[in-house]
Amino acid sequence: MTLSRFRLSARDFAQLAGDCILLLLGASLLGLAVNTLRPEATRLPWKSAWDRHIETLAFRANIPVTFLQGVRDAVADPATIVLDARALDEYLEAHLPGARPLPLLEVEQRLIEYVQLLTFETPILVYCGGADCDDALELAKRLRDYGFLHLTLYPGGLAEWVEYDGPTQSGDEP
Repeated sequence: MTLSRFRLSARDFAQLAGDCILLLLGASLLGLAVNTLRPEATRLPWKSAWDRHIETLAFRANIPVTFLQGVRDAVADPATIVLDARALDEYLEAHLPGARPLPLLEVEQRLIEYVQLLTFETPILVYCGGADCDDALELAKRLRDYGFLHLTLYPGGLAEWVEYDGPTQSGDEP
């Protein structure tokens, strides 16, 4: 068997290319239709829906979320501990007032530093960089696994806080 048997004429090649394009177009339209008809909870996220992706994951993990006013209240409440799940260098650059660093990758090492501040009943607010960052959610889940009961996630993170003119601090002081 030689390859010469499989040579296509220009007309056959054009027909094959056209069929491939129609097949791809049909598959794309079918995918869009299926995604549109799916229930909201299982719909594939688009850019506009991605902003709520972390909130959806938090809901599924039974982690309460809060938004700007709730964060303002938490920052003003001395009983609430605000934890920043971002890397330490990001925390040092800017963080919410009163926030303490607890990078997700350093939880076990740094949690010891907060033993005197935290009880299992302490209200804790966790946040990270923004709506596309899931470190705060992962931190909240880990803290819950350790036994902390009053956890709240701020999915908008520092990006939303700054966007709405929330005050920030820099350096290593909470």
